[in-house]
Amino acid sequence: TTLIVSHPSIIRQNKSPSPSMVLRGADTEKGHQRRGSPKHSNHAAAMCLRLLFSRQCYRTLLVVIPVFSCMQYFIFHPFATRVAQEQDVRSSFISHTMTYPKPRRKIVLLGPHDRYNFGDLIFTSVVAKLLVSRAGFSPDDLLFGGMVTVDMEKYGGYKILSMKQIQSLSQEDTDQGPYDIIYLGGEAVGCNFDCGVKMLPDERTKTEARRERIHDCPYLVPKNLLLPPSMPQDEVQMLNYAVINSMGGTPCNECKKAIETADYIALRDKNPLFPDSAVMMKELYPNKISEAAEEVLQDLFPGGVNTRQKIIAVQHRDIPTEEARLELALALDKVSKAGHATIVFFVAGTAPNHDSLSCYKQIAQMMTEPSIVYEEENMWKSVGLISRAEAVLSTSLHVRIIAFLYLRPRLTWCGLEPKHPQFIALWDTDESPRCLKSKNETWSVLQRYYGPNPNITQAATAIAYEKTVKKYLESFDSWSSLVGWRRYSTRS
Repeated sequence: TTLIVSHPSIIRQNKSPSPSMVLRGADTEKGHQRRGSPKHSNHAAAMCLRLLFSRQCYRTLLVVIPVFSCMQYFIFHPFATRVAQEQDVRSSFISHTMTYPKPRRKIVLLGPHDRYNFGDLIFTSVVAKLLVSRAGFSPDDLLFGGMVTVDMEKYGGYKILSMKQIQSLSQEDTDQGPYDIIYLGGEAVGCNFDCGVKMLPDERTKTEARRERIHDCPYLVPKNLLLPPSMPQDEVQMLNYAVINSMGGTPCNECKKAIETADYIALRDKNPLFPDSAVMMKELYPNKISEAAEEVLQDLFPGGVNTRQKIIAVQHRDIPTEEARLELALALDKVSKAGHATIVFFVAGTAPNHDSLSCYKQIAQMMTEPSIVYEEENMWKSVGLISRAEAVLSTSLHVRIIAFLYLRPRLTWCGLEPKHPQFIALWDTDESPRCLKSKNETWSVLQRYYGPNPNITQAATAIAYEKTVKKYLESFDSWSSLVGWRRYSTRS
């Protein structure tokens, strides 16, 4: 038998797993009790007594001491636990749980934020801010993991450690280890090690990634790799949690183990369904984005406020042929002339097969109307630019999402990937434009949403925005109440 000692020990359903979690034991039938509830404190004490009398077969030290600690802790520290409910839980999986008054474990935020990609840097900023401001963690409790160690601050990111370094820290940290792990989002589930290496910017970084490799799925490293490498079977075994935060796409074989062993799953394109975490940016960083927007306008129009013009923000992944580039140039000339605005090109990512500044420059030369190639590679400035644009045209899902948050008229040139139409259908409004298949139709669609008195306003978008924020926070509150707590398993 195995006694799970944790806060809270959770269960994953085999079919259509719910994103909400469950406390094993007596609370599974009592519903959601938030920390600090007297009812929950009394029930926790009763649970411990039940454990004492129903598990007499356990050795005295494995029962009496944990039960005493559990009763003392829940009575005098009721704020320390929080549980959630999950329906249709098989009783055969239910086991007793408890929390010790130990320091919180550290949390690893793992994702492709070790290179410049707009969406991946956004996920990190959102989750880090929420963990500190809403879940009560200290910034010192957070580590940022990637394939390589790199400082991404100049791009608007964080200082990233390789997962090999984090693995060593987690296994050796007797105070706050082993670390929990959050898989941040995007489509990292479909990126194996070779895929990850190809996205790194240069050979030096790629060589470092190969040297620091600990798993074949670089951005979904299974949680067990952060545990101490060995421990006698008759001793307490420390455990940790893993969370999948609003991911999308199709998993590759190398990444399936992390998914199968994750304790909480939230997906952006199928059940258990929640919005992409990028929907929280405006809510969390209004001042910082406003400041970045002012910096962008100063960069674009250094002559001062009186020289500023209306701008239409344009992002497009690299276009390989000159013929296709000319097609976009002609479409943007029409948009610029009819919209009385300057086209501003910007990059949402400069990893291979993403955006290209040289491509933008050639398209700008092909255009006859005014345009600017904004060469900044900074997530905050890109968000700021979008927030001040008259309209936003893009191929990036996360550029579309930020435009959605700021109620900007938005068009997306979609390829074959399903993620764009999925977001539009699931979270955007019925009035919002669908995917554009042809560059030639850009202005004919945009004009219905453009200008001070458009045929279609952004009123419905404002309502949809509020709903997506609320829905994402439901998911965050569920999984953030799990991570950071000590969790043990003892065998007898």
